[in-house]
Amino acid sequence: MVKAPFNINVADKKTLMMLEKWLSDPDYNAALLRDMQRSNESVTQTLTEATARFQLGLILLEGGKKQEAMAEWRKALALDPQNWIIHKQIWAVEHPDKFYDGGVDYGWQKTQLEAEKSEQ
Repeated sequence: MVKAPFNINVADKKTLMMLEKWLSDPDYNAALLRDMQRSNESVTQTLTEATARFQLGLILLEGGKKQEAMAEWRKALALDPQNWIIHKQIWAVEHPDKFYDGGVDYGWQKTQLEAEKSEQ
Protein backbone atom coordinates (compact mmCIF):
# COMPACT_ATOMS: atom_id res chain seq x y z
CA MET A 1 0.00 0.00 0.00
CA VAL A 2 1.33 3.43 -0.91
CA LYS A 3 0.45 6.06 1.65
CA ALA A 4 2.29 8.50 3.85
CA PRO A 5 3.19 6.93 7.20
CA PHE A 6 0.25 6.73 9.55
CA ASN A 7 -1.03 4.60 12.39
CA ILE A 8 -3.27 1.74 11.42
CA ASN A 9 -6.09 1.25 13.83
CA VAL A 10 -8.45 -1.42 12.51
CA ALA A 11 -11.00 -0.30 15.08
CA ASP A 12 -11.20 3.02 13.23
CA LYS A 13 -13.92 2.72 10.60
CA LYS A 14 -12.29 5.14 8.14
CA THR A 15 -9.00 3.24 8.25
CA LEU A 16 -10.76 -0.08 7.88
CA MET A 17 -12.75 1.20 4.88
CA MET A 18 -9.55 2.49 3.27
CA LEU A 19 -7.82 -0.87 3.75
CA GLU A 20 -10.81 -2.75 2.35
CA LYS A 21 -10.88 -0.46 -0.69
CA TRP A 22 -7.15 -0.95 -1.21
CA LEU A 23 -7.58 -4.74 -1.12
CA SER A 24 -10.61 -4.84 -3.40
CA ASP A 25 -9.80 -2.07 -5.93
CA PRO A 26 -6.53 -2.36 -7.90
CA ASP A 27 -7.05 1.14 -9.32
CA TYR A 28 -7.09 2.65 -5.82
CA ASN A 29 -3.37 2.00 -5.25
CA ALA A 30 -2.55 3.50 -8.66
CA ALA A 31 -4.52 6.62 -7.73
CA LEU A 32 -2.64 6.86 -4.42
CA LEU A 33 0.66 6.59 -6.31
CA ARG A 34 -0.32 9.37 -8.74
CA ASP A 35 -1.40 11.64 -5.87
CA MET A 36 1.82 10.97 -3.98
CA GLN A 37 3.96 11.66 -7.06
CA ARG A 38 2.19 14.99 -7.69
CA SER A 39 2.63 15.94 -4.05
CA ASN A 40 6.36 15.07 -4.12
CA GLU A 41 6.88 17.06 -7.33
CA SER A 42 5.23 20.11 -5.78
CA VAL A 43 7.38 19.87 -2.63
CA THR A 44 10.53 19.46 -4.73
CA GLN A 45 9.69 22.52 -6.83
CA THR A 46 8.99 24.59 -3.72
CA LEU A 47 12.26 23.61 -2.04
CA THR A 48 14.18 24.24 -5.28
CA GLU A 49 12.71 27.72 -5.49
CA ALA A 50 13.53 28.39 -1.82
CA THR A 51 17.15 27.33 -2.42
CA ALA A 52 17.40 29.52 -5.53
CA ARG A 53 16.02 32.53 -3.65
CA PHE A 54 18.46 31.91 -0.81
CA GLN A 55 21.39 31.80 -3.25
CA LEU A 56 20.14 34.94 -5.01
CA GLY A 57 20.03 36.67 -1.62
CA LEU A 58 23.67 35.77 -1.01
CA ILE A 59 24.67 37.26 -4.38
CA LEU A 60 22.65 40.41 -3.69
CA LEU A 61 24.25 40.81 -0.27
CA GLU A 62 27.72 40.41 -1.77
CA GLY A 63 26.77 43.15 -4.23
CA GLY A 64 25.84 45.50 -1.39
CA LYS A 65 22.08 45.12 -1.85
CA LYS A 66 21.14 44.21 1.70
CA GLN A 67 17.42 45.06 1.49
CA GLU A 68 16.95 43.12 -1.74
CA ALA A 69 18.82 40.16 -0.21
CA MET A 70 16.60 40.25 2.87
CA ALA A 71 13.50 40.31 0.65
CA GLU A 72 14.68 37.20 -1.23
CA TRP A 73 15.50 35.39 2.02
CA ARG A 74 12.07 36.18 3.44
CA LYS A 75 10.47 34.75 0.29
CA ALA A 76 12.69 31.68 0.63
CA LEU A 77 11.72 31.29 4.28
CA ALA A 78 8.03 31.53 3.38
CA LEU A 79 8.56 28.63 0.96
CA ASP A 80 10.65 26.59 3.41
CA PRO A 81 9.81 27.76 6.95
CA GLN A 82 11.70 24.89 8.61
CA ASN A 83 14.99 25.81 6.93
CA TRP A 84 17.36 26.63 9.77
CA ILE A 85 20.05 28.05 7.46
CA ILE A 86 17.69 30.66 6.02
CA HIS A 87 16.59 31.68 9.52
CA LYS A 88 20.20 32.03 10.65
CA GLN A 89 21.21 34.06 7.59
CA ILE A 90 18.41 36.56 8.15
CA TRP A 91 19.22 36.82 11.85
CA ALA A 92 22.95 37.19 11.23
CA VAL A 93 22.37 40.14 8.90
CA GLU A 94 19.73 41.75 11.13
CA HIS A 95 21.57 41.08 14.42
CA PRO A 96 25.29 40.68 13.72
CA ASP A 97 26.06 41.19 17.40
CA LYS A 98 24.39 37.84 18.17
CA PHE A 99 26.72 36.05 15.71
CA TYR A 100 29.99 37.90 15.31
CA ASP A 101 30.73 39.65 18.62
CA GLY A 102 32.32 36.81 20.58
CA GLY A 103 30.46 33.49 20.49
CA VAL A 104 27.20 32.74 18.74
CA ASP A 105 24.26 33.39 21.07
CA TYR A 106 22.29 30.14 20.74
CA GLY A 107 19.92 31.09 23.55
CA TRP A 108 18.92 34.22 21.64
CA GLN A 109 18.33 32.12 18.51
CA LYS A 110 16.02 29.78 20.40
CA THR A 111 14.06 32.72 21.82
CA GLN A 112 13.90 34.35 18.37
CA LEU A 113 12.56 31.14 16.78
CA GLU A 114 9.88 30.78 19.46
CA ALA A 115 8.86 34.42 18.95
CA GLU A 116 8.56 33.92 15.20
CA LYS A 117 6.44 30.78 15.68
CA SER A 118 4.07 32.62 18.01
CA GLU A 119 3.60 35.36 15.36
CA GLN A 120 2.33 32.84 12.78
